[in-house]
Amino acid sequence: MATKILNDKNVNNEKQQVNEIINDAFWLGFILELKRKVSNIAKKEVLSSFLIYFSSIFTCETLKSNYGGLSGKRNTTPAQINNYRMNNLKYVHNMESKDTKKLITEMGIDFENYVFDLNLFVNNDTLIDTNFRNWNSNKEEYFELLDGIVATPFRWIEILLPGLFEEIEKILKDLINKYLNNIDEFKLEKKPYASSKLFGNANINDNEKVYILQRYGLVKTIILLDKLIEESIVFNIGSMEINSNHFFIKIKAIIIELFWNDNKKHLSILDKIFESNNIEVDKKFYTLNRRIRDNIHYNWISDIKEEEYQVVSNYQHIYLKNVIKVFDEYINIKFDDMYERDYEFAKLIYELGEKNECN
Repeated sequence: MATKILNDKNVNNEKQQVNEIINDAFWLGFILELKRKVSNIAKKEVLSSFLIYFSSIFTCETLKSNYGGLSGKRNTTPAQINNYRMNNLKYVHNMESKDTKKLITEMGIDFENYVFDLNLFVNNDTLIDTNFRNWNSNKEEYFELLDGIVATPFRWIEILLPGLFEEIEKILKDLINKYLNNIDEFKLEKKPYASSKLFGNANINDNEKVYILQRYGLVKTIILLDKLIEESIVFNIGSMEINSNHFFIKIKAIIIELFWNDNKKHLSILDKIFESNNIEVDKKFYTLNRRIRDNIHYNWISDIKEEEYQVVSNYQHIYLKNVIKVFDEYINIKFDDMYERDYEFAKLIYELGEKNECN
């Protein structure tokens, strides 16, 4: 279908639709291949979290617009994919929610007592993400769904554009070789930590703490990937333009719209984010950002001018910087001698408990 549109039709909007899908699919495939190439487990997990989140949106939207299909033979249904997508975009953790209570119980999250209940992904003691928001993704019941979602974007190109796939695959491999060093040089560690220490004496309630755990890594990972690529990568394949800058601006637009939707939960921490951005961000930005975000729906694609992308990119940088700045006010990370002592003691207690259970 897509090949026919590109080769035989002179319908501008349909070409825009296909170009938008191929661009998104290419960069999701690029990140998937990066994940496969890196050996560091912490990096693999962070990249997987990114892919699970955004590939679920891509896969669901291509299915809705009758352009895509799941990679391979799977029992996964469009309804399951849509539910997962909606959960990513709409669900906000709340301490009164059964789902949140279940997650807190399974992880052993304890904001009051000093227990090692979280894994942090850190770069030189700077927080990048935690294992909170993707806890359920590691459950066997989700494996087929998530494997299909993550594998679909680049596989979609192979199935529907077979004549172009070899050229696209070669360009992808060349880019991976070029940028793999960037991510290899980036230091990322996974370290156990206590949520009671992470939030220390933060004057926020537990709903706001789980909100930070849910959203922090989503923002930081996007900023990290954008920085690792360093430059806008643009090239053409036939009549299609592949553009990394457009992809990351769209991804950021999705997240910024997410915060607006989250505001329905009346969290005071969001008020602080909006206050900062009301001062620094031009109100005209939001309409344009929403147009770019709405290009996740492939049935109709807004035509965005290059100068508009640049304006949006500049304000997105400010917006997301303010999000992290507000979140960081409540976060405390310290890996000192006391941390090492406490962690070794916690491991000893755990190992003794395991031995007693075996006896």
